[in-house]
Amino acid sequence: MASPFQPTNATTGTTSDAYCLRCDHPLVLETGCCLNCYLSFDASRPETYSPIRRMSRWKFWLPGFLAAVASGVISYSLCLQGGEMGWALFVAVPISFGTILGYGTRVSTWAYAALSIVGIFAVVLALISLNMAGFFCGATLGVFFLFPVAVGVIVGVVLRGLLIANGWDHRWYLRWYVWAFVLLPYGVQGVELLLPGREEVRVVRTDLHVQATPEEAWDAIMFYEDVEHDPPWLLHLALPKPQHSEGSLHKEGEVVRCFYDSGYLAKRISRVVPNRLVEFEVVEQKIGAERNVKLLGGSFEVQPSASGGTHIVVKTRYQRTLEPTFMWEGTERKVIHTLHGHVLEGMRRKAEGDAKPKANLEPEQYERGPERPQTSPLAHR
Repeated sequence: MASPFQPTNATTGTTSDAYCLRCDHPLVLETGCCLNCYLSFDASRPETYSPIRRMSRWKFWLPGFLAAVASGVISYSLCLQGGEMGWALFVAVPISFGTILGYGTRVSTWAYAALSIVGIFAVVLALISLNMAGFFCGATLGVFFLFPVAVGVIVGVVLRGLLIANGWDHRWYLRWYVWAFVLLPYGVQGVELLLPGREEVRVVRTDLHVQATPEEAWDAIMFYEDVEHDPPWLLHLALPKPQHSEGSLHKEGEVVRCFYDSGYLAKRISRVVPNRLVEFEVVEQKIGAERNVKLLGGSFEVQPSASGGTHIVVKTRYQRTLEPTFMWEGTERKVIHTLHGHVLEGMRRKAEGDAKPKANLEPEQYERGPERPQTSPLAHR
């Protein structure tokens, strides 16, 4: 399929069989000059143009593709160092990348889609290789980048077509509008840094009914680090690998240290109601994910059931640090619910004395938030 902006003969409406001697771009015979590099030619003198395309097709897409990938990696890396994890990183960077790709390449419509996907993969792979994103975060970024990159490609293609139609110099390098694409993420991050940050505290709750007495369920309370069966694949990808914990969950004022392969969490037991409730606060978080989420605390609640057995409620309270909300909140809830389900299954096995999982056992999931929203110039700083 031909590019929507391929030059055509103005009289016949058909594609020209003349190509520029300098850049190999298709010529519109009535213009007298190449619309890409502005080299003059004379339609009555065949020696001033070529009747065939002489250059390799890669020259129409590879320079723009490489420029887009390089700009995407550099802008993401610099914005990541700037401190914010918001609109600049997850919206402005992919739009900038896509616009450069759309503006700097001349390919067919389907090839724009292919280049966009390959380009996103290249940017994500580079970020993972540079230790700026883990595998799970990189894969999530790749999915989140699809729509803004598509928007950017459309903007770049349409802008280039409009410049061609109006006779503007549209060469894709060293033009102020090209540099505007490149600098877009830095401008957006500058605005983010100037605006007051917002503290959003969320609470995620997950419930499970177990066939055990409240006392048995109480004795089975454990943190993620003490669950013996293997965690689901999502937790393998999204969270550090748990090792063990030190301290008592049933002693008020106790600081329980939970160790991972990347660091530790320190949780202070703030309230204990025997056989009913354990509440804790996270007083230290050093697991390498501090910029992604700030854990605040949580609780385990044991509730006797009128129909027999015991109802266990697990809650996690955390401060959101990733923006925009519509992109990340669903992923955050999914990971936390999966974590809760894994811990609850470990508690069920211990309380019921059953080492095997039960079929069709699904914890109930609830979310509440935001909790105590505040506005502070120091939020996320």
